[in-house]
Amino acid sequence: MNYKDTLKLPHTTFPMKANLSVLEPKMTAFWQEIDIYQELLRRRSEDKKFILHEGPPYANGKIHIGHALNKILKDIVIKYKVLKGYNCPSVVGWDCHGLPVEHQLFKELKLTKHDVNAVEFRKKARDYALKFVDLQREDFKKLGAFSDWQNPYLTLDAGYESRVMELLGLLVEEGYVYRGRRPVNWCASCETALAEAEVEYADKQSESIYVFFKIEDSKNVKGLKSIDEAYLLVWTTTPWTLISNVAVALHPELEYVLVEIDGRHVLFAGELLAKFQEKFNVRLEPKLKFKGNQLEGISLKHPFINRESPVVLAEFISKEEGSGCVHIAPGHGEEDFSLTKKYNLDIIMPVNDKGVFEEPAEFKGKNIKDAGDLVLDKLREKGALARHEKITHSYPHCWRCKKPIIFRATFQWFLNVNHKKLRERMLNETVSVKWVPPSGQERMKGMLETKPDWCLSRQRIWGVPIPALKCVSCGEVILDKEVIAKVVKTFKEKGSDSWFIGDAAEFIPEKFKCPACGKGSFSKEFDILDVWFESGASFFSVVENNPQLSFPSDLYLEGSDQHRGWFQTSLTLSMAKEKRTPFKSILTHGFVVDADGRKMSKSLGNVISPQDIIRKYGAEILRLWAAYTDYREDIKISEDIVKQLVDMYRKVRNTIRFILGNIDDFRPSDVSVTVDSLMEVDRFMLAKAAQLYKETTALYEEYSFYKACQKLFAFCNLDLSSFYLDILKDRLYTCPQNSLSRRSGQFVLYQTLSVLLKLIAPILAFTAEEAYANWLNAENKEKSIFITHFEENFFSGLLDESLIKKWEKILSLRSSVLKEIEKKRESGLIGSSLEACVFLCFPAEDYEFFNSCKEALKEVFIVSSVAIEKGTASIRVDKAEGNKCLRCWNRSRTVGENSQHPEICSRCITALKEDEK
Repeated sequence: MNYKDTLKLPHTTFPMKANLSVLEPKMTAFWQEIDIYQELLRRRSEDKKFILHEGPPYANGKIHIGHALNKILKDIVIKYKVLKGYNCPSVVGWDCHGLPVEHQLFKELKLTKHDVNAVEFRKKARDYALKFVDLQREDFKKLGAFSDWQNPYLTLDAGYESRVMELLGLLVEEGYVYRGRRPVNWCASCETALAEAEVEYADKQSESIYVFFKIEDSKNVKGLKSIDEAYLLVWTTTPWTLISNVAVALHPELEYVLVEIDGRHVLFAGELLAKFQEKFNVRLEPKLKFKGNQLEGISLKHPFINRESPVVLAEFISKEEGSGCVHIAPGHGEEDFSLTKKYNLDIIMPVNDKGVFEEPAEFKGKNIKDAGDLVLDKLREKGALARHEKITHSYPHCWRCKKPIIFRATFQWFLNVNHKKLRERMLNETVSVKWVPPSGQERMKGMLETKPDWCLSRQRIWGVPIPALKCVSCGEVILDKEVIAKVVKTFKEKGSDSWFIGDAAEFIPEKFKCPACGKGSFSKEFDILDVWFESGASFFSVVENNPQLSFPSDLYLEGSDQHRGWFQTSLTLSMAKEKRTPFKSILTHGFVVDADGRKMSKSLGNVISPQDIIRKYGAEILRLWAAYTDYREDIKISEDIVKQLVDMYRKVRNTIRFILGNIDDFRPSDVSVTVDSLMEVDRFMLAKAAQLYKETTALYEEYSFYKACQKLFAFCNLDLSSFYLDILKDRLYTCPQNSLSRRSGQFVLYQTLSVLLKLIAPILAFTAEEAYANWLNAENKEKSIFITHFEENFFSGLLDESLIKKWEKILSLRSSVLKEIEKKRESGLIGSSLEACVFLCFPAEDYEFFNSCKEALKEVFIVSSVAIEKGTASIRVDKAEGNKCLRCWNRSRTVGENSQHPEICSRCITALKEDEK
């Protein structure tokens, strides 16, 4: 007789095969077939809502690894909340306007904004954006994300545009919006103003020059008026801006010293004396000392232009760098501009949109670099260049073309962040928001404290226009709430292209007149609205406009750069309109870098695309990567990291596969097994499963996904594979099919699988769904695992802390015993552990404890016999007596006692008789 045929081995034909690239398309098709998103909304319609409002990615290319990280993290949150029983409507969106799309399209067309017809280009831009909306949507689906894919919000939709315009009208009516001339971040390459969120910092090499500004009139400053000829040593890293110099600023409280350098009397900040001694390689002795405020009002001669520059005072002067004397060009800097009203300074702006000088004559036609070189030549010619060197420093660059920006004073539309105490109210509200990680609060607070007025206008083509009118008679530029109200109606019907197509008269209310001159003839302005205003308006255009959603949203989840971007603009607009934040919580994650911590770059050749990983390994591995890393820092990815995750994934998958294969003949309702009737080791494992549920769901609630992963993998690898599943094989395969010992183990496997699949489902969505689909005998089975929910009431009563503590002591002994068994195997005394007999000796107290669970120890150690006695603590392993049973492989003296079955033990003979009944 072949006794192996009598064992209850798992099905070898079980369909779960680790071929994710084949499985995942079938699973996404299945979700689409059952319309999982709408099904979940229907099932959860009466449940409490959880709203994760998705920020819109730019529709200007295929998704990259950062997109994948962000989308997966969002989907983990949604899937977890769904399993917790929440109603989670999730509306995905795309940012379709602005420089990102325009820039990419111009690159493909090999044109600039001066080469195209605005209306025709906008049609091309629309098609271009929609093409990438479709491509990105399909890639997001491949990641296993759930959303209302058929009804996304698009910032180019007429309905969205009209809501944006409606919000702008409300802010205009409330007095938040004004037009003014002040310095803004300007990209000469893209020829547009930029908001703070559109500027990124990178190292740049600049000219660092120290210039002699001669004192023309000392204004009778005591001590200084007796010096025949003296100079201020002025520092700048932008020589070309000296053309627009109108003043030199000193710090009022700093001490300035007069020294002699190369025969000249020169003034600079005394705290920098040692630096200049080294720089000029000379010992400098202060002859006179002045406080900055003593020098206010003295007159300086511009070094190469016939212009006087007064000395002014400013608190922003640094004593750590430069000379303590800063050249002031209000047209080229926000801090410089802040001095214009107090000192009645001129705002000189000779540079045009392209960064080319239009005046004065000797600089006309020169770009800023060439003009800077010419300035250096002029300074040398005039003997005014004290020192010239190169420095590398952090400098603002355009986020889109990556080129250094300049600062230009231009007429723009601004949102006043101090109007109606908006800044103060935003700062106060940051306390009410939950920040994940908590450091996000201080980061946002710091940005809000220094936030300048928001520049709303852009000099581009593709976007929602600011519907300003210009009076033909007097040139006044007007942004009026009545005009905007008419524009809202037109945009709702025809979209924002109508502004570029229609005549100005179509948007002018009846009897509308210029508030400045009273005339009624107007032309249209064509600045477009900052795209960050559009995306920031999504709380109004989407959340408040969709009855399935609710305001404020529970969570915004984006990259950490959105403190400067979407988070801040959403907060600004919501606080202005609703007087409250649009979000209850904000979660931010870091950026994706390679294994060495370097930013992904085509030039470095270290770019890893999500599409390649999906093709090679499956999206499930990407989901695991996103969850398993600590998103609070930058997230590393490489081929080696991915391969390690593949190995981890296989262990979890094999654990699930083993459990499924061993419970195919088990349904709780078909057997008379209760928690109280379980064997103690089984109750211990059920308590461990309950503990896993409690701790892992707590981690999900904290958005600590990587810690949840660690818990789940430790449970699968240590508690299950290395212990419980290993010791359970004997009972599962050799005990009678309907015996309590076998059914006891199956009961625990069934309940453990139920909670384990739900705990991994937010992360390993495809695997959990596949396993659930193949769990044919699951009770109360639904179409999808995501339609089920956590059975909190069942597991809350199973967490037996005292039982867990008891078995931790037993497992500690097991670890020691297994080490001794391994030594005997290495010596050749035994082969498998089932050939061993373990002799244990304990002092009295431990003897009583371990002797009480002696019967369980044989199974726990996976040996043929265990003997326990009192005495000095020791562990001894010998070869077990008796012969090997061909059915269970245990060694037993009973093998050979039965003439009908001389090759198997008495326990197996009993099992065979039970199964024959």
